[in-house]
This record gives sequence, structure tokens and C-alpha cells, in this order.
Amino acid sequence: MNILHLTHTDIRVDSRILKELSALQTDGRYQLHAIGVAEHGTLTGLNDLHGAKVVSIRLWCRSARWLPAPVRHVLALMEMLSRFLLAAWPIRPSLIHCHDTPLLPMGVLLAWVFGGKVIYDAHELESDKNGQSGLMSAATRLVEKACWARVDGFITVSNSILRWYEQHFSVKASALVLNSPIISVSYSSVGDSRYFHELYKIPNESLVFVYLGLFVPGRGIEKLLQVFSDSRVTAHVVFVGRGPQRALIEQYASIHSKVHVHDAVAHGQVVELVRSADYGLCLVENVSLSDYYSLPNKLFEYAFAGVSVLASNFPDMSLLIDQYGLGAIAENEVDSIAQAVVSLQSAERQRVQADLTALGWGAQAETLRALYRSMLTPTEKQQAV
Repeated sequence: MNILHLTHTDIRVDSRILKELSALQTDGRYQLHAIGVAEHGTLTGLNDLHGAKVVSIRLWCRSARWLPAPVRHVLALMEMLSRFLLAAWPIRPSLIHCHDTPLLPMGVLLAWVFGGKVIYDAHELESDKNGQSGLMSAATRLVEKACWARVDGFITVSNSILRWYEQHFSVKASALVLNSPIISVSYSSVGDSRYFHELYKIPNESLVFVYLGLFVPGRGIEKLLQVFSDSRVTAHVVFVGRGPQRALIEQYASIHSKVHVHDAVAHGQVVELVRSADYGLCLVENVSLSDYYSLPNKLFEYAFAGVSVLASNFPDMSLLIDQYGLGAIAENEVDSIAQAVVSLQSAERQRVQADLTALGWGAQAETLRALYRSMLTPTEKQQAV
């Protein structure tokens, strides 16, 4: 049975899609295929990843910088749809798994032609995301609404986002697949050491807070820089990642001894590195519904590293933190964050002690496989007849 995953990202570096392909590979019943867009400067072609034949396509229209951005975007979308259609046609998929909105119409078309089924995997609340223009939000919602009747299964990343789709469209066979990391049973010496303390010569009695992720607007970086420049705060902060706000962080680090920058590390090293911190920071700003309803990857990475978290007082995050005793919450204001940090400074260092099996990738993988089985078993029976 041919399964086709479609995405506008580069599958080779998209950890969520790679984890899903790996989960489906273990089922052993599917011929897995995937088509994605190669990142700028990387090779195109065919790769075999987790038992899937992964095709990476470069969109030439994206390099036409002499064209106005809106025109270039439309041309790139048209190129993507046409080239994906040519690559997907010989596969004749029984199920098309569409990641995010841009390829959803393509998935619906292929399902109609080949009599297959469609899974729509929304990695965020797609029509209300940080940095998205009003026009793009409206267009995204229009595409989702137009395709929704032909969607057979729905996957997303938080309960609030799932409820939003059910309230604004209709209920589908659905699965909540959290952005949990794949955890090894053993950790490196880096994870068990006082790595950050030693690297930045931080006094052993001082707490270390770690920020993990992209250095981009909407992640509360400016507020955190103000907090850890406050004289009441004796804790240090380490920003681990990359992005356009790195220069701002480095500027603060050159002035304030409690601010540090660490280069991004590979996905497989994140949990082990984070274990060297005392607390993780997950203070997302309320700049979109997708952010407000989010359960970010780093929240789970902190938790599975055993590191307590200081997170935004958003519904899904606060519920999870309360249910599993993962840490503390704060309002997204400088004073509230500073007060929370000062309070944690005077408390005893704590590690996450809860059983997180239900949140682990093993449980998420089984949820995904169960949705596939429920959708494809009737088709198999029909084929047998």
C-alpha cells in the first residue's frame, strides 16, 4: 500500500515528519514515499530515510529575486504544485498525508484521482500564526475550508488547536500527536555534568536558565534580556539556537555577565545538553492563536531532560505543567517573569519526577499508527473482496 507524505519543507531536516515516517516504518505494512522542498544551498534528489523514498525538489522561482515578492511567491506556489503533481503521479497513493496547508489541495486532487484518503497534519493553527499577514491568514482558512470535506483524518499538536478545528469546520477522525522528542535510555557525560556552569564559569550556587529555539520575534527574547539584566536576578541565562536576534543577544552578553549565547546543536543532542541547566524557558508571546494554543517542542525537551520549566500562562502549557508537575508559569510581562525567577532562586533546585510515558514519542507513534490502521483497514478489506 503506497503512502505519500507531502510538505513544503525540507523533509531531511524536519524532525516531526522524520519521526512520523519512522513510526510508520515499524508497522511494516506500507510503501512510504515523501516529497518536499529542498532548502536553499542543499542537494536535490532521492534519499531513503526511515524506509521512505524521499524526493527533495528545488523551486527555481524562489531564486528570482528580481521579481516582486508577491509575484515570486505565487509563481513558486504554482511551480511547487505542478512539479509535485508530476513526482506524485507515478506513486498512485492509497493515502496522502499532507503536512500543513500549502499542499492540501494537491493531496485532495490526488485522493480524488486515485480513490485514496487524505490526512491533514496541521503542525500549528495554520490560519493564525505569528508573522502571517491578514491576507495569507484569510487565504489559508479559505483553502482549509474548501478542502475540509475531502479530508478523512486530522492530526495536530495540542488539544486547543484540535477543538478549534472541530468548532470552526467539523469533527473528523483525529489524533493528537505531540511534539515529543525521541529519548535514548542513556545520556552523555555532557548531560550529567555542570556543563554550562563550567563553560561560562558560572558560580555553582547560581541557577542557570536555558532558552532553546530560534532567536526570532515573538519568543520573548527582549523581555528575557531585560529580566536577566535586573540587579535582583542572580541567575544566569543561556540562549541556545540561531536566528536574526542573535546580534541583540550578543550585545547584551557583552555588557551583562549573566547573559550567554550557545550555538545550536543537532536534534539528537538537545535533551542531553539541556540537562546541564536548572530551568528551561518556554515564554512564548501571545502574538497569535497558534502561539496561545501551542505546546512547543522545547517544553517536552525540557521535561524529558528532567529540567523544570518556566512557561507562559497559556491554556495547554499551564494544564500540562500542572498535571505533571513540570515547573512554574508566569505572565508575559517583564516584572512577572523577574518575580518568578527571583522566587525560583530562593527555592531548592528541582527536577521533573513525573512518569512522562504518556507524553513520550513512543505513545505518539502508536497514536499515529492507530489512526492509519483505522483509516486503511476498510480499504484493505475492499481490496481483498
